[in-house]
Amino acid sequence: MLKTSPATFLFFAPLIVLRITEFISGAAIESGAFMTETQTIGEATGAFSRLLLVYIPFLGIAAALIEAYWPRLRQLYRAARPVWQENANFIWQALLITAILCSLLLLWVGLQNGFPLLGGIDRFAYERRVDSPLYGGFMRNRLVLVPFIGALLALPRYRLRATGLTLWLLAASILFGEKFTSLVLILSMVGIPAVLVHIAYDRPIPVRSLVMGSAVMTALTIPAVLLAYGAASDLDLAIQRYGNRTALQGQLWYQTDKAFARPIAFDQATLSADVATWFSPSAQDPTVVRTDFGRYFVMKQFTSWEYMLGLMKLNSGFVFSLYPYLMMTTGVTGMLVASTFLALYHALLLLLLSQSLARANWIAALLLGRAVNSLYATYADGYLWNILGIKTLSTIGMAMFFLWELGRRDSILRAIARTFGWRKRARVRGPRSAYRIPVPGRP
Repeated sequence: MLKTSPATFLFFAPLIVLRITEFISGAAIESGAFMTETQTIGEATGAFSRLLLVYIPFLGIAAALIEAYWPRLRQLYRAARPVWQENANFIWQALLITAILCSLLLLWVGLQNGFPLLGGIDRFAYERRVDSPLYGGFMRNRLVLVPFIGALLALPRYRLRATGLTLWLLAASILFGEKFTSLVLILSMVGIPAVLVHIAYDRPIPVRSLVMGSAVMTALTIPAVLLAYGAASDLDLAIQRYGNRTALQGQLWYQTDKAFARPIAFDQATLSADVATWFSPSAQDPTVVRTDFGRYFVMKQFTSWEYMLGLMKLNSGFVFSLYPYLMMTTGVTGMLVASTFLALYHALLLLLLSQSLARANWIAALLLGRAVNSLYATYADGYLWNILGIKTLSTIGMAMFFLWELGRRDSILRAIARTFGWRKRARVRGPRSAYRIPVPGRP
């Protein structure tokens, strides 16, 4: 894929990395790992071989859409650097102000409640203890900043500043208890705009840089995860907890494949309850729907009620619950149909985000970044309102409006912005002969 479909690889690198962790978990489970949360011992069932047969068509469908659109996107990214350079100072200042304000917020929260990394506190329990919409909003929307940092990373003059912002975002995430998945998403997505410019000129993805980046990612994340699990006080216990966490990644798929792998199914009551929340933002809360559908609906089949209650109080739970949920409610056939839709949805969303970045349509990029953030949440918790809810669809609709409106030659919004001086008109230099001062006696 690195050679034949570099754009597809780049777009889906974050998801591919997450899927690799799931298969590493599957290897441990099918080798006989004990799954603490479900009190069962794994055995070789072929569950993850079947999961691979689900993911391969997913990537194939997404690749077909991305590669079909790539020739047009390539032209946009060949012209992207001058456009980004024109806006770079504004982006840098906006990100710097955001980083300063968020740092002050995090410092205040940490001094009031302690730091999860230093205290070995679970991040979900910590967020519940803090009970701050500002803190919760930042932690849930950090990924929105990453594409803008990535655009600066593509500019040599701003590369060092972009690296500093990336390190700040990683440090803040680690200090407040975020673990492997979150850190992988940040590191994977921050380089996408810069590498898109690179491959737009038909250059190959630098494999050496990719390997070095993976090594840095591993060097950063594993010690951070061990510290979050209390390695400072008890390294052996932290390693044991980390091992349990590794098995946890694929636990739901293993159990669901073993108990609910039916060719056709249709759980009308569960799906009706799910769809009903798509149009009611106030109902889009795991603590409200509880075990009616989504992650906790799947978990209740395999865990004790006491354990479930403890997780629900923290708004925590197993990861990668989307495909187990789809299999339980729609069967293998319905899951494959839904997976096809997800592949097209994911690819289209990333194409729109990439197009908005290439055209320096920062409002659309901000909105689409929020939608991508919600998409990755869907893969983890299985709540379809994250991609089909009225809030997400409205966000995507507004982003598409700004893409269309600000892309027109006679854009009304752009004219208003220029009237109020929010963006300087680009200077266009004509040929020198147009500015030559006429000299008497010369033509």
